[in-house]
Amino acid sequence: MWSVFFVLPNITIRQSIGNEHVSIVPNSDSRVKENISTNPFAKALVENFEDQFGRNIYPAALIVSDDAPDYLRNIDALTGFRNALAISTIIKGHEHSLTSSFVAYPLYSDFFDFYPLTVSRDNDGFIKSTPSVLGFDDEHVEFRGQISPTLGGPGDLSDRAEDKVFKLLHNAWERRFLRQKHDEWSTRVLFRSLEMAYQAASMPFKNHSTIYDYGSSASLWVSALEILSHQRTKGANLLSVLSLLGHYDWIDKSVGRKTYKVTYRKKDHKANLVQKLYKELYDTRNDFLHGNPVKRNRLYPFKNIKVQPITRFAPLIYKVALLAYLHQFERTRLKRMDRLGAYMEKSMDERGLSEALLKSKGE
Repeated sequence: MWSVFFVLPNITIRQSIGNEHVSIVPNSDSRVKENISTNPFAKALVENFEDQFGRNIYPAALIVSDDAPDYLRNIDALTGFRNALAISTIIKGHEHSLTSSFVAYPLYSDFFDFYPLTVSRDNDGFIKSTPSVLGFDDEHVEFRGQISPTLGGPGDLSDRAEDKVFKLLHNAWERRFLRQKHDEWSTRVLFRSLEMAYQAASMPFKNHSTIYDYGSSASLWVSALEILSHQRTKGANLLSVLSLLGHYDWIDKSVGRKTYKVTYRKKDHKANLVQKLYKELYDTRNDFLHGNPVKRNRLYPFKNIKVQPITRFAPLIYKVALLAYLHQFERTRLKRMDRLGAYMEKSMDERGLSEALLKSKGE
């Protein structure tokens, strides 16, 4: 048996994504159907969602196996799994949309938010637990959940994650949460960074998308990258992030070639396009957070308002950092005969990323 732990009303999942313990699944998944057949509160959460005009919505669900160990029911483990899926999907969304005329994937983490009502442990009511309210409600017949009015319909977007990134993140999730490597620095850093990235990837709309909303997003992306680059004893700064980004071995030399200059503490450093874009993101963060005078063009790479804002490229910078960092969680080493295939696969995967990053130059 499996139990519905959370519903994700703002996105529709077409196929289950997970493992033998935890999965995010479609509304129609047989495990969900089995659970709601005996639990009226889970049934209400799964079946009684609407949009603001009364149209039925079929939310995705995060489900947990009844055989799963208790430590996988911890909120850190569940949000860690959700964040791995969300960030890898959002990365794919930005990569695609920057080179296309339409949006096919979620661009914001809000699509993956858990609905704040959950079923009680005894299956006898709803639990409401947020910083604003803590309560219990045993009324399920009249329950009507609604999706966020600020997002597009959950059925309009693809849920496909960036396969390479998600696979490596899933490996790391199993290592930290399933194998209980809680004291391990490498996975602690990773999942802390993912939590910050999840916030950074939220829709910049708190002030109805003023430039300061975008400045806040840029600041959180810098934080996510600094956390990921943290050396534990040496701390994190601009150079630690540039170093991490530099560990990714580019096949595409138009992106990987160090043709730029980055100045830090009066010293110049050679940089490739991704490292230079990070410096742009870093400078944007500094201007907004430190209260410096800011103009609209500060939000754009190289202050070119004809391209997309720097926050659109931040998930791609983060992808490069993740690929460099996650290499340590590869489970198998390639045999010599497999290396050519791996090279070709990497080249194909890199093509979309390179094309998207080059859009920052107006290309």
